[in-house]
Amino acid sequence: MLHSLMHAALLVAAPLQQEGIIARPLPRLPLPRPAAGAPLATINQNRAPAGSFANGTLTLALDVVETAWRAEGPNDPVVRILGLAEAGKAPSVPGPLLRAPVGTTVRLTLRNRSDSALIFSGFRQGLTAKADTLQLAAGATREVTFTLSKVGTFFYWGVLNGLTNWRERDWLDSQLTGAFVVDPAGTAFGAGRDQVMLVTEWFLPYQDRPFESVLVFNGQAWPHNDRLTLVQNDSVHWRLINAAAVEHPMHLHGFYFRVTRQGMDRTDSAITPGYQALQNMQVMPIGGTMSISWVPTTPGNWVFHCHFASHVGDHVSLRGSPDAHVHGAAEAKGGGHAPGGHEMRGLVIGMHVTPAPGYHEPVVAKRRVIDLFAQKKPKALMGGQTAFGFTMQHGDSAPARDSVQIPGPLLELKRGEPVRIVVHNTMDEATGVHWHGLEIESYPDGVPGLSGMGDKIMPPIEPGGTFAAEFTPPRSGTFPYHAHLHELRQIGSGLYGAIIVSDGPRDLARDHLIVAGGGGLPVFEKAASPDFLLVNGRVSPRPITMTVGDTNRIRLVSIHADWILKFRMGDDSTVARWTPLARDGADLPATLRVSRPASIEMGPGETADFTYVPMHVGEQALEVWLMPNGTRTVVPIVVKAREK
Repeated sequence: MLHSLMHAALLVAAPLQQEGIIARPLPRLPLPRPAAGAPLATINQNRAPAGSFANGTLTLALDVVETAWRAEGPNDPVVRILGLAEAGKAPSVPGPLLRAPVGTTVRLTLRNRSDSALIFSGFRQGLTAKADTLQLAAGATREVTFTLSKVGTFFYWGVLNGLTNWRERDWLDSQLTGAFVVDPAGTAFGAGRDQVMLVTEWFLPYQDRPFESVLVFNGQAWPHNDRLTLVQNDSVHWRLINAAAVEHPMHLHGFYFRVTRQGMDRTDSAITPGYQALQNMQVMPIGGTMSISWVPTTPGNWVFHCHFASHVGDHVSLRGSPDAHVHGAAEAKGGGHAPGGHEMRGLVIGMHVTPAPGYHEPVVAKRRVIDLFAQKKPKALMGGQTAFGFTMQHGDSAPARDSVQIPGPLLELKRGEPVRIVVHNTMDEATGVHWHGLEIESYPDGVPGLSGMGDKIMPPIEPGGTFAAEFTPPRSGTFPYHAHLHELRQIGSGLYGAIIVSDGPRDLARDHLIVAGGGGLPVFEKAASPDFLLVNGRVSPRPITMTVGDTNRIRLVSIHADWILKFRMGDDSTVARWTPLARDGADLPATLRVSRPASIEMGPGETADFTYVPMHVGEQALEVWLMPNGTRTVVPIVVKAREK
């Protein structure tokens, strides 16, 4: 999901240079230059609260100033923004952190040192968004006093006068945002040790060519942003804020987390421990906040990132802008991998987990061997596009070089059984494979140029090369696997599949796997296409057969590269009911295993397991949509009478 359907529409009517089915847009234009003499924004890691605190009162003065901002590396573009600065200091992106314990009185001074009239909101808890509005004319100063009345994670924001809320911002006012954290009573000022991460976007739309965009965590994009150092088996607590006008399905490699609090820009509520699922994916809605807790049990290098492929690649990078005064030739678009050997950009957080004393890598003498091939087949997808896909070797002979399966072959693994999956790359481009959701060692996790530790770092699987992923799956469940290099092209064209880890044989008559993913690239560059959705590799999937009264297990795998999917089961007039069993491969607590309507939205990389008992003979359907109003694919369900 590139930015929104509105952004996609900007391209549909744009002049294009047609090359087969993929439309090539008009050339990029120079980016807005910073104002003369504008200070360069510092990067705010949200570790230290702004202002001075004494006797239960926080005093803070914020200035709005013309600012130059470099969101990426030292040779990447510097762009113009309006920035926020604590009085007497340089502007920062994001804006200064407002953090204090509940009950604090805040005395805030806002000075507008720019020549643009602005509106601010998000400061005064307990008021509606409309009542909380602060008008700030060019050159004006406003003073406001308020009390922090609600514990939680929030954010404050400003927009150009004439807009109604922060979701309408584009580029100039896009970074007028700061994190706003209210700690429990008794917390000392500045004592918070959880990591606060705020997502923002600089977005420049055009009517006749693709938009320009950069997405960042705490003011800077991967691979140039702050990398976290964690200690094996230590508890980790994060507060995440989505102040960008698009949702983000966030994925943690290698570990599970629990969402302990969740909210929106003006609300935040605790989740009762018994209702906290283990998960490694969570879609953050526009304006959403969440607090998560987790334990890094395995050392090495790991990532936490948005699972929209377009949010971790060049689509959200300003690199390559045709503006010599802010751009170095060494970083020209298309020129090799990013620093560290991996091509991901944008919404990624890198982490290094240091080993605990006494840690030793597991040594396994015997492993089950699986040969998996990553291949391409020209003109095999809709519109004549090239299909990417996995296939498995059976017997002594390798599969034909142009044979692909979409989705890839189901990998049936046994819990606790060591495996050695040898990935053979017969394609003409490098790849990597991520075993999504599996709690395994860092080296085989699948991020080329990053996964691993010390001198042992996973390389890209080059054309003609192989890579052996050795691991032992510790948990039974449903998981995806997929390419983790050139994600938008490779996953979007079919390089994905499913893993089922079991304790024993499955009842295949009652255990049903549904894998929904892409079947081709968008027609318009930087505009997500609603046309290409495959369910179990087909536009018209084969029927599922059930028997009245039987308990069926339905395994859903959502693995489209760039879209949230909606699943609905029932007939034309009635939504069926199912009972959730597992999320992201982990069993749900009993409190969440409650019958509910058979409808769910799932981000890329999410899996969900349900039980379903059909009560009537007849025809039903499992419908799959690209959200919010895109392609619909139907899986027929035939319910038979029980044989007597």
